Amino acid sequence: MRKILVFATLFLIFGCKSDSETQILELNKKAQNFVNEEKFEDAIKVLDEIEKIDSNYKYIHGTKAGLYLKANKFDEAKVEINKELKKDSLFAEVWMTNGIICRELKEIDYSNLCFKKSIKLYELAKSYSVKNENDLVKMEFHLLHVVNDNESKIKKEKLKSKWKVDYKMMDHFKFIESETPEKALEMLYK
Repeated sequence: MRKILVFATLFLIFGCKSDSETQILELNKKAQNFVNEEKFEDAIKVLDEIEKIDSNYKYIHGTKAGLYLKANKFDEAKVEINKELKKDSLFAEVWMTNGIICRELKEIDYSNLCFKKSIKLYELAKSYSVKNENDLVKMEFHLLHVVNDNESKIKKEKLKSKWKVDYKMMDHFKFIESETPEKALEMLYK
């Protein structure tokens, strides 16, 4: 009987999700449904509920920033991305999102700095979305095309020559270069 009691206690402690974890999972599903329906402000409200349950929920502010960006609410997006940067400033995607937001707010110089920081973090593999080296090079090239200054043009040429034998990559380079930097920027988040 004692063994059963110990097992039941361990199961309750380690085998079941807490009420808050279950609530957060359900709310995440609800938020994702709103995103799929392009109801970004409704998704943000759901994320607000998640934040009330767990104020340290991972990437909550970065996710909100991205949703505000999609809803064309750039000032609100800036507030949220700054909160995310205070929590974790070592992910390329956070800096890239900050760069996109700043570009939309016409803060071009700071936007370029954010994109360059993002590129450095991608190079250091400080990313949660890049799965392989090809994806990394594509993202780097894309960001360099958006920045489009002399330093970036030189780096783009180096990337192209490094990946010259990869024909799939060359198609990507040609595709991105055929777009204006403004259109390339839109491709990053729309």
